[in-house]
Amino acid sequence: MPISITTNVVRVILPSGKETNFQLALTSKPTRQQQRLKKLRKYVQQHPSGWKKRLELAELLYAIGDWDQAISEYHQVLNQQPKSIKVRLQLGKIYQLLGLTAEAIHIYEEALLWCSDQAISYHLTGLIDCCRGQYGTALNSIQSAATLNPDNSAHWFSLGQTYLLIEAPIEALQAFEQILKVNPEDVVALNYNHDALLAIGNIQGAGKSLNRAFDLAPDNIGVLERVITHRLRRRLVKQGEGQQTRQLLTKALKLAPHSLNIKSLLIYYHLFRGNSAKGIAVLEELLEEYLHNPLAWYYYARFMLHTGQLSKAVTAILKAYQMYRQDGEIYRAVCEILSAVGQLEQLRLVVAEMLESFPERWSIWATAGQVLVENFPEIEQGIEFSGKGIELQPQLADAWFYHGKVLAIAGKHQEAIEVLEEGWQRLPAKETYLQSVSLAGWLAQSSQVIGDEVKYRYWWQVAAAHAQQLVDFDPVLADYWQNRASAALSEPRLVEEVGVFGVPHRREKNQQNLKNSQNPC
Repeated sequence: MPISITTNVVRVILPSGKETNFQLALTSKPTRQQQRLKKLRKYVQQHPSGWKKRLELAELLYAIGDWDQAISEYHQVLNQQPKSIKVRLQLGKIYQLLGLTAEAIHIYEEALLWCSDQAISYHLTGLIDCCRGQYGTALNSIQSAATLNPDNSAHWFSLGQTYLLIEAPIEALQAFEQILKVNPEDVVALNYNHDALLAIGNIQGAGKSLNRAFDLAPDNIGVLERVITHRLRRRLVKQGEGQQTRQLLTKALKLAPHSLNIKSLLIYYHLFRGNSAKGIAVLEELLEEYLHNPLAWYYYARFMLHTGQLSKAVTAILKAYQMYRQDGEIYRAVCEILSAVGQLEQLRLVVAEMLESFPERWSIWATAGQVLVENFPEIEQGIEFSGKGIELQPQLADAWFYHGKVLAIAGKHQEAIEVLEEGWQRLPAKETYLQSVSLAGWLAQSSQVIGDEVKYRYWWQVAAAHAQQLVDFDPVLADYWQNRASAALSEPRLVEEVGVFGVPHRREKNQQNLKNSQNPC
């Protein structure tokens, strides 16, 4: 029988004194925590030589976010059970999440000394390499573990999560699908499967994974977060659909009152309803409660950017950046906001630091390339940086798209067309329209610049056709590109023309909209 997994979101104090949130996958529901905690503490005081109840205490402390005490209890368990690989893996995981990589490496190396299982040894070696930032060798080791013991989902999870960490969703998808072959009802794997499918642009497949996860676990906070995000993207915020979205938000906040991700979704729920004042009020309450959490400042910065309050956005994102420099998305937001206000001297320093911190991520190189091309005279270096993204992820359409976009911004339109068409060929062959609309739009614009009127009209027709298929996934993005295409073609209605002018068409027309699904996702 598959193990039932529940989730909890906890507030954790970092070694720096700042705090952050972690979403934990647990095998038991964190109910009556304080009562159980009191009993376990009393028991281990009365029986200090026992280790089973102490291990229960350590696991409970981990589940509620008291990680300092959890670490202490796990170490005491290891004093009595030094051969426990499971405990060492858990302790190393906590150290990794806290950013204490030296301590994590030490624990994993000790575990290797006690380990007699070759697959687990490979896994431990991979974790050590991850701590050192050596992701290529880490992936080889973890893959070896999964190959030796393919029925152990922990190996596949670690493999998939590491691939997602370095922004390799195609490979990550393969790992999560291995888990789902063994257990199609693994909700955590379905969540990650959804994320990987969305990253490669397969919105239909991602929707199916999310719907399946919601059917299986409607109270799973990871599932709820993704469902709410999807509904907000579709702007289901008014009338009956809006009430359902609000009910899901209320449910999620009750299940995970410390989830900043869910609270940020509540803010955007109000914004999309046209009530920005209420959204700002919720945001200010969040910031007051989570003043020492960099994620709160990040969300505040993004909201200020979206509402045009640039000076507040700058202050907030720099606060998040100063508090926590291990998050690539915070770096990318710093670049976006500093570019918007023209703070170029600091922007240059941030870009250099970002590349040094995340050399394995293609989107970081793409961001750096765009920043240089748009803001500095280093055009060729910017192009070189964005091209690095293709070197890192040559099979990913997005990497080609962003490099092509940088080339177009730099005025190199013939090269941009060649790169964008290569990206088009790497779109998934299934029904997918997430990247195709933007790709076609940029191809149309570059075709116009070089004077190719035939390709110019063709690509706008493709953009219009694919934007129509995007309406039920992201109506705002679809509307933007439909308006652009209509203006370019000067036609009130567009005829779908695809597969001509020597550019192979990767998909057929989709006749089934996501809105026909009975699932709230």
